[in-house]
Amino acid sequence: MSHAEPSYYKDTETLSYAVIETLSDDTEIRHYEASMAVESSGNQDTGAFRLLFNYISGENKTNTDVSMTSPVEVGNNATKISMTSPVEMSSPDKMMFFLPSKYSAENAPVPTHEDVSLVTVPARTVAAIRYSGLNGDDKKEEFKNKLLKTLSDNNIKAVGAPSYMGYDSPFTLPWNKRHEIIVPVEIK
Repeated sequence: MSHAEPSYYKDTETLSYAVIETLSDDTEIRHYEASMAVESSGNQDTGAFRLLFNYISGENKTNTDVSMTSPVEVGNNATKISMTSPVEMSSPDKMMFFLPSKYSAENAPVPTHEDVSLVTVPARTVAAIRYSGLNGDDKKEEFKNKLLKTLSDNNIKAVGAPSYMGYDSPFTLPWNKRHEIIVPVEIK
């Protein structure tokens, strides 16, 4: 994992990436280095967000408060690590909070809830489309389709499921919110 200086979005540490190519005003190809995250699908009693929020609020083996980062990703392209933490979403029931860059598999606080796992997100190259405003399922679908069409028009192959990335708190006014749909791509 890279230990470069952290990047920030609105005073919150965010997942760093390098832009490989700009395809349009709102679409680019990016490379992300490997990162640590904490992931959950929720359970019968509570949703994924609440379980992840509890984790960063100290519900872990060291009772450590973990700074919130952005984005939150809904969906999943991560690999679980053994237990010896921008949210991501590719399926509507999985959510990830990326951990601050100071954490690794060796020093991340271990979750205490059985439905929360530390994951290593491998380095990846993705296409991303950015938008703002209200963000219902119809809008996510519209931008996912726009992203996939842009990739097709540029002869770029998607090699995984799309995910949603949200960068702002629920209290941010809609026109100030940053939303993205990402999809892993193959670059030749």
